[in-house]
Amino acid sequence: MKDLHKRVITGIVGIIALIFIMYLGINAIKVFLFVATLEAIREIYNAFMNKGIKLFLPVLFLGAILTFVCSLLNSKIEYSLIAFFIINAICSIVIESYELENSIYTFFAYFYTVFLLNLLAVSNELILIIAAFVVAFCTDTFAYFVGSTFGKHKLIERVSPNKSVEGAIGGTVIASIVTVIYFYYIGKNYIDINLSFPAVVIIILASVAGQFGDLFASKLKRYTGIKDYANILPGHGGVLDRFDSIIFVSPVIYVLFHVL
Repeated sequence: MKDLHKRVITGIVGIIALIFIMYLGINAIKVFLFVATLEAIREIYNAFMNKGIKLFLPVLFLGAILTFVCSLLNSKIEYSLIAFFIINAICSIVIESYELENSIYTFFAYFYTVFLLNLLAVSNELILIIAAFVVAFCTDTFAYFVGSTFGKHKLIERVSPNKSVEGAIGGTVIASIVTVIYFYYIGKNYIDINLSFPAVVIIILASVAGQFGDLFASKLKRYTGIKDYANILPGHGGVLDRFDSIIFVSPVIYVLFHVL
């Protein structure tokens, strides 16, 4: 009950902070994501250290800066991915102590904690960024409540024993309905939005992707032998614990940007 109390308070404070950041505009969101990726790098570095895998922090932080600059200047974010791949490969060749295995894990860490998360702001559309959080948070919230109330069948027990099939379905259905209503409201009152059938399908896929993001983060934690990535968010853990769903929702919303 104490952990739930902390989780609720942290969640409320976090939502208020996010609303304020979004109110400040798209560049404020990009700065926020940059800071979040720096913390995410620290968290995944510490997690992999438990397995004796040493990520190369200098190239990871350089990758985060390059990605942030591309995002801020509205350049193609793919440029930062290509640049990071080349720089990381060169470092693994030039630096004798930088083993190939560690360079592969370093590339994964960049792609997972930096590139995917920053796809969220590439569209420069505040409406879509809000939609990503609506999908992810609604899915998490309603999957928890539906699962705890009606859950009888385990989803993937070896990865996350507390998640149920009923919760996963309930979370996706309710989150998709809420997100469609959100887009309908925005389209009717603010800007013209083509909420086509493919767009609705992508919204559903975004919810499903968010749940797989949560499961993937759980599997990573099991692999590295940790309970939480950090403890900077009371009741939630770290940035990766809170944004694991968003990381997987982000590329789907990026696709949605080209459909709407």
